[in-house]
Amino acid sequence: MNKLNRYLPDQKFLILLNRFILRYDESECNKEKIVKDAYLFCIGYFLKHQQDYENPSLKGSSNILAVLTSALLSPNFYTIPNTISLERVLYFYKFIVEYIIWNEYEVEKIFHDHKLILLQQPLNQVKKTTISYQSKI
Repeated sequence: MNKLNRYLPDQKFLILLNRFILRYDESECNKEKIVKDAYLFCIGYFLKHQQDYENPSLKGSSNILAVLTSALLSPNFYTIPNTISLERVLYFYKFIVEYIIWNEYEVEKIFHDHKLILLQQPLNQVKKTTISYQSKI
């Protein structure tokens, strides 16, 4: 993680999301599971590291879309070294967007549940609860 400290927050987000997706690819999970869990990853990262950028006029899932899209469209995207391939994020981006759009109620519920978990519990409890919540899905 120390190597990631030299990157800007949006770069770090894309690099970590790509690593997350690659791990799922290696374990041969189906696309649907990867997309749902990638959305959960985006929520977790957003709530932990980028909640200051939350736009109150947007729904929770729209904030996730905004952060993900702005990270991909940012000029900082092009300054990520070529040694770090973000192909999987680019490939799964469209599926994550599709999942958010077509499952509006579900993604909003997941976002708000995770936000409540974060607000109500100490940090060490949040990790345990998030893991148990993911296993129920």
